Amino acid sequence: MKHLKVLLSSLALSSLALAQSNAPQAAPAAPAPTVAAPAVDAAKLALAREVIAAMQADKMLDRMTAQMKQMAMQMTALPSDTPPAKRAKAEALSNKIMDLSMEAAKGMIAKMDALYAEVYSEAELKAMKAFFASPEGQSMLAKQPQVMQRVMPLAQAMQTELMPKIQQLVQQAQAEEAAEAAAATETPAAKATEPAK
Repeated sequence: MKHLKVLLSSLALSSLALAQSNAPQAAPAAPAPTVAAPAVDAAKLALAREVIAAMQADKMLDRMTAQMKQMAMQMTALPSDTPPAKRAKAEALSNKIMDLSMEAAKGMIAKMDALYAEVYSEAELKAMKAFFASPEGQSMLAKQPQVMQRVMPLAQAMQTELMPKIQQLVQQAQAEEAAEAAAATETPAAKATEPAK
């Protein structure tokens, strides 16, 4: 479940960042070489599929989509004097980015069965299935959108608080590097002007 939350949060944040960016995009990187996954027992793979079905990953993703779209619109809000045509284009772009991200997430969820079967033991998968099928597990799943809705503003606040600190650290490092470079070029020049003894 934590993996799914991390995936969805990452997609939400990357979608929002893409929607905010007006810079031209670089050419897409070459796809990473695929590594053959070890063979997984068919029974364990079926159990992993049952766990993912019990987690209701698709339903949770669908419920969160509307919330993520709303947050994307808030983060990319245009000034009130923006012409309607430009506003419509920005909203259309935001929706396309969000839809693309959601489709990618659904594709990744479809591949999670093999990943779960490789990572978790049969006993762990059975325990996960039992939990998510229980009333408590179902309640937890039903409340996940509420949790995400409350986590996203915390993440945004954290990012807002961290950015100036990160920028300060980067500026400090750049100043130190510039000072070191200046000192390194000064030393040979000073030695060249000294009279020979």
